[in-house]
Amino acid sequence: MELWLGPGHSGSAFESDEHRRAMWFRYRDRIMRQWAKGGRRPVGWWLYEAHEKGLRYPTSQYERSVLWEAGVLGEEERAQLESEWKREWERCWDDPHFFHCAGPDKNFTGDEARVRHLIWADVPPALVDKWLAERERRCRVDLETEAASADAESEAEPGAARA
Repeated sequence: MELWLGPGHSGSAFESDEHRRAMWFRYRDRIMRQWAKGGRRPVGWWLYEAHEKGLRYPTSQYERSVLWEAGVLGEEERAQLESEWKREWERCWDDPHFFHCAGPDKNFTGDEARVRHLIWADVPPALVDKWLAERERRCRVDLETEAASADAESEAEPGAARA
C-alpha cells in the first residue's frame, strides 16, 4: 500500500529508501496495472520515475492535468480524461444559470464562475484555450450566417430594392 498511497501516519514500512525503491521496481508492473488510471499515478511512480520526465508531484488537485500535459498517459486514459473535462467545459458554458460555489457565501457567476470551475475540475489550460478558440469560431460563423440570412431576406422582400 505504501507504494500506492505513501507511508502511513506511523511511518514507512520499508527498512530504507533503497529497500522501498527495490520493491517499487520489483512490483512496479503489478502496481501500475492496478493503480495507474484515471490520470493518477501511485506514489512509487512519483518517487522513482517522475523525475525522469522532469516532473514533481503537484498535489492530487492538479495531478491529472500535469500528467496529461507531460504526455505520459496512454491513449485510452488520455481520451477518458479529455471526455470528462469536455463535459465539465460544456456544463459551465451551456447552462445559462451556471454558478460556482467556493464556500459559504462565495458563489460566482459568469466568466469568473467558469474559470473557477475549470480550475476546480483540473482542466489543462491548453484544452481551455483550444475549446475557447473553437467556441469563438462557432460564434463568428453563426453571426456571419445570421447576417447573410438577414441580407437574403431583405433582398427577397418586395420593395426592398427601392429602399
